[in-house]
Amino acid sequence: MKFCMLPVLLLLQLAGLNAQPVITLTDTSHWHPIGKYTSYLKHARFSNINNILRSDVQSQFELYKQDSPNFGSIADAVWFRFAVTKQIDKEFYLQIGSAFIDSIALYMVIDNQVQQAQLSGDNYVFSQRAIKVTTFLFPLKLPLGTTQTYFLRTKTMQPFFFPLRVGTLSSFMEDSHKLDLLQGIYVGFMLLIILYNLFLFFSTKEKIYLYYVAYVVSITWFMSTVFQYVFEFFWPGLPIINQYAVASTAFTILTATVFTRAFLHTKKLVPRLHSFSSIFIGWGILVIVLVITPFKLQALMLAQAGIMVMAIYFLVAGIAVLRRGYHPAKFYLLAWGFLIVGFIAAILETVNILPVMPYINSMQIGSAIEVMLLSFALADRINTYKKQREEAQAKALSMAHEKAELIQQQNILLEQKVNERTIAVTNSMNELKQAQAQLVQSEKMASLGELTAGIAHEIQNPLNFVNNFSDVNKELLAELKSELDQENYEEVRLLVKSIEENEDRISLHGKRADSIVKSMLQHSRKNKGVKEATNINEIADEYLRLSYQGLRSKNTTFNSSIKTGLDPAIGSINIVRQDIERVLLNLFNNAFYAVNEKLNAERLKLNAEGKAYEPVVSVRTSQTKDKVFISINDNGIGIPQNLLDKIFQPFFTTKPTGQGTGLGLSLSYDIIKAHDGKINVETKEGEGTVFIVELPRGQ
Repeated sequence: MKFCMLPVLLLLQLAGLNAQPVITLTDTSHWHPIGKYTSYLKHARFSNINNILRSDVQSQFELYKQDSPNFGSIADAVWFRFAVTKQIDKEFYLQIGSAFIDSIALYMVIDNQVQQAQLSGDNYVFSQRAIKVTTFLFPLKLPLGTTQTYFLRTKTMQPFFFPLRVGTLSSFMEDSHKLDLLQGIYVGFMLLIILYNLFLFFSTKEKIYLYYVAYVVSITWFMSTVFQYVFEFFWPGLPIINQYAVASTAFTILTATVFTRAFLHTKKLVPRLHSFSSIFIGWGILVIVLVITPFKLQALMLAQAGIMVMAIYFLVAGIAVLRRGYHPAKFYLLAWGFLIVGFIAAILETVNILPVMPYINSMQIGSAIEVMLLSFALADRINTYKKQREEAQAKALSMAHEKAELIQQQNILLEQKVNERTIAVTNSMNELKQAQAQLVQSEKMASLGELTAGIAHEIQNPLNFVNNFSDVNKELLAELKSELDQENYEEVRLLVKSIEENEDRISLHGKRADSIVKSMLQHSRKNKGVKEATNINEIADEYLRLSYQGLRSKNTTFNSSIKTGLDPAIGSINIVRQDIERVLLNLFNNAFYAVNEKLNAERLKLNAEGKAYEPVVSVRTSQTKDKVFISINDNGIGIPQNLLDKIFQPFFTTKPTGQGTGLGLSLSYDIIKAHDGKINVETKEGEGTVFIVELPRGQ
């Protein structure tokens, strides 16, 4: 059953010289503002409830005339007095709808005696709140049919305006759902802008995107602080941090100034205005200094004024830069225009000219539109640079054509040589494009996000080498033509030799790309086999000896001890045989590589007992009721501790360039994981490594 809340004036209770309305509660489905049914008193001297209960002080209370209290920025405490009666047997709550009230005290008074006191505010730990929400809820413990008088003391260093309402907990949850939805949309949008520009920063390495990210983070952090989400989730036990929330506004001033300087190129286009902007750097620092002193209210007022003056200055700077022909400034001007409108609206709310918005404030709306338009401005800036770069490339290409025509007229034979080299480079590029096509196919079978980034990184290196050496060859050919014209044949011979060496390098890096493709195709074929009963001891022993003989065939001087400690009681377990064999072969190869590297480094040294280093690789198997363990141990070079969290990442390798693709351990990790197993590593740099493969016994 739904009721209509009718906070009507049923009774008049004398309180000094003022008539005090009584709020009658008959509805459980809605919240209702009670500002017009309260009396208030602003005074710095009255901080104790016993002083307030004096008759001469009671007579000083004035009836408030608005639904939501709004006193702007004041340092004094404000007392409210209201009377409540309920005619329905439900629990009702008083809500103070601002998250930024430093201290709150609610007193229930009967016969001029305090019967109950509840304390809260952002100066208290979050767990002290009666209801753990970002605004403040106080239960009004009213007996049915009786009238109780309450006194509410509020004090804050922030702008003093907030909804003051009464309702049930269920109606609060329905109402706060709208607030959380809108705040979630706002924060999510700002996080999207942050992540997008972080991606651009890591892609382009241009600091302007980092400046912009810092600016958006400062705005988002301040707004989240205003609604106390960060207090609830980040430092609920440290309310003292709330006193420094205005510092985030100072960071907004600092980051906005740095970003604007970089975006508008003020140092180059408007040097005088650029110098003037240094004032805002000092302004932001001054606000931070005031925040950590007792002058926090002055810091807030200075921060508000700073943002307003800064926004106007940025509009002037944007207009000046736009008049000098810098096209992206138009988006910039539009963005700051929306922020100024939002900021002005917020100020008008604080001075009680505009009504207070219940679920989202005007600065949030203005800042959301602003950051979106600034993102467009950054995109337009990229397009402008791209156009300039294309024009420069077109000009350079035109000059190159003129030189090519001149060279062709001077020496037809040399032109043929250029064509041959161009065809060779084109063929190499086509081969690499085919390799890239294979990689695209293979990545569909593997982890798409992480593998794609690795492929792009790895394939870029040989591509860069091919492109760079192709450009070098073109320059060498140009020099060759010049030397032919001057008949300097010894120099010609050296240039031809350099070209041939570069061609060898192009071939080498083409093969490197081919090796990466083959490894990736192998990576993509994992987990395709069928599990079968397999004797793990047999394949461990077989692949230990196979790996050793493989290294011996390449390095006949290499000699290593191999040891086995196999548990004959293990028997057979269900595995994909060819996949586990691939894992063991890779781990044995790595072990022999480690001892071989240490052998090369220690060949001329003796250990503490006067003996030379003896490389040893061993394998041991063991079991528990549910698991089988394969331990591969070497006394080689070991792995640095700072690299342990990277060794299973695709394309990561500690081997020199060209000696590995960095996919072996990543592939092994994925195979063991597909078997519901684990790979653990124990290592000490310079002493050796143990890889422990853990497999379930299965059925």
